[in-house]
Amino acid sequence: MQLYAIGLTLAQMFIYIAYYEMRNFEVTDAKDLYTFTDYHMVKLVNCFIMMIVSAGYVLLKNYDFNKALIIALVCLYRMLDGYADVYEAQFHKDGRLDLAGKSMAYRTIVSVGIYFAILIVTKDLIIALCGAVISGIISLIICDILVFKTLDKIRFEFNIKAMTGIWKDCFPLFVGMFLWTYLLSASRIAVDDVMTSEYQSYYQVLFMPVSVINLFAGFLIRPSLIPLTDNLKNKEFGKFWKTIGKILLELTGITVVCMLGAYLIGIPVLSIIVGCELTQYRGLLTFLIFAGGFNAAAYTLYYVLTIYRDRISIILGFGISSVIAFLISKPLTRSYELNGAAWSYCISVVVLTVIFVVRIIVNNKKKSFGEKQA
Repeated sequence: MQLYAIGLTLAQMFIYIAYYEMRNFEVTDAKDLYTFTDYHMVKLVNCFIMMIVSAGYVLLKNYDFNKALIIALVCLYRMLDGYADVYEAQFHKDGRLDLAGKSMAYRTIVSVGIYFAILIVTKDLIIALCGAVISGIISLIICDILVFKTLDKIRFEFNIKAMTGIWKDCFPLFVGMFLWTYLLSASRIAVDDVMTSEYQSYYQVLFMPVSVINLFAGFLIRPSLIPLTDNLKNKEFGKFWKTIGKILLELTGITVVCMLGAYLIGIPVLSIIVGCELTQYRGLLTFLIFAGGFNAAAYTLYYVLTIYRDRISIILGFGISSVIAFLISKPLTRSYELNGAAWSYCISVVVLTVIFVVRIIVNNKKKSFGEKQA
């Protein structure tokens, strides 16, 4: 469990090399600055780079073979999601969000189902991860590649000028998201560095439900990306902000419900799933969900800034909050253990949310925010 936990944490960081935050840019590329082939070729290169970086990190840390193999397999499994993302983005852009949703759902259900089935039968994490990777590859071929071929051809053509343009345009978004990933991982890394592996496992388990709110945020904002882009293009700013306000209000409600659920049944459910006693962490779990609400709000506002192509605000927000996470995570964890780790996470995401809100307000007052993409 401990090895899988740190492997998942690292994979969640490295996956953004493969993602490179191209999806949001590709979906909101209303002027068709680049073709699918351009995005696809960049994606292939980025996936290769992700695995090279993952291997380099493992070698640098001098992990033993078992730990290195587990981390490599988790990274490879996550890379498949990064590669599938370019197809799902094109489905979304072409008005077939249903295909993107089905792809993600089917691939996840199949690979995760096979992973748990093998793990239960063999009790061997490495064999289970191999099964997840193989089933993930097969699912990707069936759900993304073959489906896309019924709509368009997949070409392997290197347009260096266009690819360079994508790397350049998406780089600020990538840096921002990579810093955000570090921000979300900083408290877990601090626990791994400061406390024993047992507590790393506890904290990883308690942190898992936090992503549920972010998942809801994605469900709410992603279907609205194209309408929001059209609102901005047509200077329908009232409709634009009404949609964003509605999403933020819904996220607030979801956060409250999740906090209540975490307090009442979260610990018993998690204890059954992982097979360890977590009763003493009921308050900590509820607090992490509360912090996750701020993270989901920042996630939504990030999409707003992406649609506006306001790269400076994105870099500024993620940069400052990541530095804060770096500075406070270990000291707070060392002093207050898991509670300190949770506080460091909460402080970081609250700062990120506040910075995004302030930048949006300032830009609106300057009246430049609504005119950049008009």
